[in-house]
Amino acid sequence: MALGAAWRGGAYAWTAQRRLEYANDLDVLLAVDKQTNHEKSSKTADKWQPPLAAYRCEYARRYTGIKAKYGLSVTPPEKRELERMLGTCPA
Repeated sequence: MALGAAWRGGAYAWTAQRRLEYANDLDVLLAVDKQTNHEKSSKTADKWQPPLAAYRCEYARRYTGIKAKYGLSVTPPEKRELERMLGTCPA
């Protein structure tokens, strides 16, 4: 999840130390190619998904885990899309 999306979800209220921890958290950092990173930008899960369906379950799981770990808010459209993506995942 991009720092911009986290900011809109509540990170704006964090201390500088908490923002630094988030920015360096290996659960948050994920290496992707330049094009994918550019397309995703700071979009939330309701506005962007991995182009390959095979990665959407992992993306939705990581996304919800990060939201929970950092106490970030989830908008109704994000929640609907995450539930939809997670509903397609194998058990």
